[in-house]
Amino acid sequence: MSSAGSGPVRGGWLDPRKPFKDGVRPRKRQLGLALRALCLLLHLDEPEGTGRRLLKQAEAANRLGCAADELSRYLNDTRIPSQDFVERLYKEAGADAAVSGQDVGITLEALLTLRTSALAEQRGCEHCQEMNGRIDSLIQQLNAPCPQCAAHERQQEARRRQRKQLAARLRSARREEARLRMEVADLKVTVADLKAELAEKLATEAGPQERLAAAPPAGTQLPVPRRAGDRQLSARDVSAAQQLVAQAEALDGSGREDLALTLLRQGTTELLTPAETALVVVKLRHRRRDRLADDLIHVYGRDQENQDVMAVAMELHEKGAPDDAGAVLRAALG
Repeated sequence: MSSAGSGPVRGGWLDPRKPFKDGVRPRKRQLGLALRALCLLLHLDEPEGTGRRLLKQAEAANRLGCAADELSRYLNDTRIPSQDFVERLYKEAGADAAVSGQDVGITLEALLTLRTSALAEQRGCEHCQEMNGRIDSLIQQLNAPCPQCAAHERQQEARRRQRKQLAARLRSARREEARLRMEVADLKVTVADLKAELAEKLATEAGPQERLAAAPPAGTQLPVPRRAGDRQLSARDVSAAQQLVAQAEALDGSGREDLALTLLRQGTTELLTPAETALVVVKLRHRRRDRLADDLIHVYGRDQENQDVMAVAMELHEKGAPDDAGAVLRAALG
């Protein structure tokens, strides 16, 4: 029974703690409680629009066409009201509930069934008592937990827990991605510093003519900073590629393959040249990280300029990886 907006009436004529008189039987108690709940919906507009208040007992009785003590017996004693009274109370309570936006909480049919049941209880009709027993049994069945509903609720709870776990994993992955981005940025700065240091050292140790005279024969590695696309690798270049592979391998080994690929993609496109990228692929194969190598080949061939892709393919072919060379070219062709 809904009585939203009325609130419990402590100490008043509709106090829910108010006991029934002696001799009031269970069916009549159910009817009395239903009538009390309907009376809680009866309100009166205050003058000058100051609000609405609950009716006093005498006011409610007057509105329902009965005496105050008669209304009290309907609610608290053995007296059973007429059908006309029940229908009138239901109509008046429904009208006031609609004004307040409330729900009556019971149908008129159910209310009249309670009255009929209370009358049967009062008269001691064996047939009616049997029917009341059946009604009680049906009510118990209706109130019993539904196995399907319980299973559905368990499924919903499991899904809620799963969503929370996925959300937590997503937050963790985002934090890890941010950390990797910082590491890539640091690595980029380190490589730039190493190249600047090498250029400064060469400029300090030898002039242009001396560097030309000391230039090694063709086919050997030149002791000068490498330009973008230069296929000769210095020890620092090899170290950068090895460091990138080691970090990706650590992530892949901990089950974070997606983050490992992100690191490889950003590292090879933002920090390394095609020659170094080819070295990364070769080292991934050597460390048996074939899936990472395949994914890197695919995204590199798909996203990079044709010139860089061809340079990587040439390096891979010369390093004894013709299959990977073909794969990166096929990825570039879509």
